[in-house]
Amino acid sequence: MDRIPLVTSSTTFPLRNFWNSVMVYHDRPNVVNRKLAAVAPVLLCEISLHSPRIKRLSEIFTREALLYEIRKLPNLQMITPQFIREITESYDKNASIKECDREVFERSLEGQFVSLRILLPRGDQKKCLELVIFDRTAKSATFFAVQEQSEHIAAPRFPYHIELTPSDNLRIVLDTFEDADTSSAEWLADKLFPKLLKWTEDVQDKAVTSLSLVLPNEYCTLYAELKAKYGENLVKAWPQKANTDPQKYVYEDVAIAAYLICLWRRLGAENINFVDCGCGNGLLVYVLNEEGYRGHGFDIRGRKTWDLYEGRADLREGTITPESTFPEATWIIGNHSDELTPWIPIVALKSSPKTNFFVLPCCSYELSGRKYVRMNSAISQYEDYLDYVRNISVLCGFTTSVDKLRIPSTKRTCLVGVRGDASDVEEIQRRVSAFVGQRQNCEFVARESVEAVRNCTRLNRDLIKRIVGLVVEQLLKAECTIGKGDGQAWNRGGTLHLGELSQKIPAEDRKPLKNECGGLQTLLKNHRYIFDVKNGEVSLRPPPSLNECNKYKDKPCWFHANHPDGCLFRSETCAYKHVENL
Repeated sequence: MDRIPLVTSSTTFPLRNFWNSVMVYHDRPNVVNRKLAAVAPVLLCEISLHSPRIKRLSEIFTREALLYEIRKLPNLQMITPQFIREITESYDKNASIKECDREVFERSLEGQFVSLRILLPRGDQKKCLELVIFDRTAKSATFFAVQEQSEHIAAPRFPYHIELTPSDNLRIVLDTFEDADTSSAEWLADKLFPKLLKWTEDVQDKAVTSLSLVLPNEYCTLYAELKAKYGENLVKAWPQKANTDPQKYVYEDVAIAAYLICLWRRLGAENINFVDCGCGNGLLVYVLNEEGYRGHGFDIRGRKTWDLYEGRADLREGTITPESTFPEATWIIGNHSDELTPWIPIVALKSSPKTNFFVLPCCSYELSGRKYVRMNSAISQYEDYLDYVRNISVLCGFTTSVDKLRIPSTKRTCLVGVRGDASDVEEIQRRVSAFVGQRQNCEFVARESVEAVRNCTRLNRDLIKRIVGLVVEQLLKAECTIGKGDGQAWNRGGTLHLGELSQKIPAEDRKPLKNECGGLQTLLKNHRYIFDVKNGEVSLRPPPSLNECNKYKDKPCWFHANHPDGCLFRSETCAYKHVENL
């Protein structure tokens, strides 16, 4: 039966670009399919059938045949070439099935290959098997995820084919009209196909894949366990001790803990003894300690969240400097360690020959503790900073790997430095000392133990008054009048964007705002009785009446004293106190 073209590109592509696009999707389907957390490769085989009655290899790998063989398995990880042979034997007893590696596949210009892998869904859905058939000769790839009909599935339930046509157009093809009339077909056309086109154009795809240093299957399983074990209770208790979003910070640190445990298992690391430098809220240390890993966290000051762990996490107050060493540590952790980040490899180097490191850079800092200045303008500040830290790691003699974590953060690239069997430690330390000495202003400046207040409340009062007056003046230029109780007009002004207002403030007044968290927005929100700030836009907030609110009656009315039209209400009906000659 003829297949049904679902969507076809209007442009043509070279064969190399086509296969590049297909393999990006094969390796990282979770980039486009948000139902997936990761994939776990199980088997790659080269297959050759000699039966003339088989036109397409996909014809024999039916749902029924695959499910029949899957049900025999104790678990999906147990798949071997025999799994494929059991299906092909009915059609061709002389079929050639040879397990191969990725290099063999990429060198081949023709032939057929079968990839079997496990799709790992987000949430609590069951894992499922996906079969991928690569036909190098026909320039096509068939994807087919198989799951019991009663189970949810994180991919289309029918096979779909990505092909390069004889005229070199990219297209997706389905087997039946019934498949084409589904929401999954819409997803293939509207979501997957645009991504395939993009990847077809990006031949040199150098993006770091996520979870490349751990087993994705093991990570997803462990993360689900830790999330269930710690997540719910901590999310409930978090607001009692912190103003940060528990959905982000709790699950982010649980995910990092799951990653580290899987990394240590993959590396065969034993007798773990970690030090978390700049441990902040302490949650990562808590989870690792609770899971039986010895180690402690240092931070320059304690956090209220530490009380949540009831003494079951080894958290210590103290200052860590570039001179700090931890001879007993097998791993130095830098989780958003800010000024300490570029020093983490150096601290690990000086600690002991058995000390490795894990660092997750966030804010960019130089060795001096000052903000990092980008060296390579051809890439982003973040990418350039990652290169900077990686170069320090390599200089320190570590085998340095880069990976991406699955955390709710845009900055999720980590560096892992593993100590080799280097015998020239003294030479490495000499080179590192020379490198540090060559950096200008390289003397490290530690963060103060008392956190500076940067919420605009400590700014000069005259400065605050000037900025408030200027913003009100700008808003009132766009006249919008409403009626006062005495029949006169009251100008409530217009609405302006924060960026637009910021440009109206003189440079000398803008400079102090840059050192405050939130800048102008924070200052205006501190004056919520004057301004209404929503979605980056600012307008005047008319004063409430006494009927609406009576708890401010002992406080002076700002509008009565400062608005050109006075207050919107009379003295006896305004929620604030009208004081003359303020």
